[in-house]
Amino acid sequence: MSVESIKPPRYQAVYSALRGWIMDGTYPPGSRLPSESTLCETLGVSKVTTTKALNLLVQEKLLIRIQGKGTFVVDDVALAIGVGDMNQLMRRTERLYHHSKVGHVEIRTVVADEQVCTDLQIDPGSEVQEVSYVRFIEGVPVGYRISYVPLKPELKISEADVSGLPLYLMLEKRGIPVSGAHHIVGACLADAHKAALLNIVVGAPLVRIRLIVLDQHDVPIERSTAYYLADRYEHHVYLARHEGDDELTTPSSDAAE
Repeated sequence: MSVESIKPPRYQAVYSALRGWIMDGTYPPGSRLPSESTLCETLGVSKVTTTKALNLLVQEKLLIRIQGKGTFVVDDVALAIGVGDMNQLMRRTERLYHHSKVGHVEIRTVVADEQVCTDLQIDPGSEVQEVSYVRFIEGVPVGYRISYVPLKPELKISEADVSGLPLYLMLEKRGIPVSGAHHIVGACLADAHKAALLNIVVGAPLVRIRLIVLDQHDVPIERSTAYYLADRYEHHVYLARHEGDDELTTPSSDAAE
């Protein structure tokens, strides 16, 4: 199955529509959203679809649920997490693999630390697969990645898997659909281990990218952190303004109250 053939699930269309209505003021900051049953009727979708879309908006910090009162738009939508195109990331990453090689591959079973347990939503002290490697372009090391995957038979990783596609693309081809990922970009300085692998001095600046990949049930299946040489990394995003989602009808004023 190619990345281009992956069709976004219905809940993502509902998510896009609701997000657009929040951003354009149809549901202004602090306002209460209609009940899930009302949204289902307005959008013509099932409760399961609506709930998944709302859960994404809660994760994005655009909505907040208050027990016994309902679901509300946050007071400051500008603080919400940005949303990008997962399919685009997958295509871009797949192209990168065709123009680079990996080396120094290590796979072992370790006890996950507190942050990894939190990111993978597993119990404290759980064992996970740790997969690490260095990426080379034209023989020059440009990045180091370390990933953690839950210990499940369907997620077992071999060295042959690592030398091919990115882990989450490999899992997709195994029949484990990827619905999305949290992509967190930061920076750090190279410690002795990373400096040795990347052939740089200790303290050299690195771009740090943490990726938490989710399956079709929004359950984390991989948590990775990549470190790239700062002078070899560039991230280009075109920011567009949208008036709304053409696929779903804008709610009437009654539905927005």
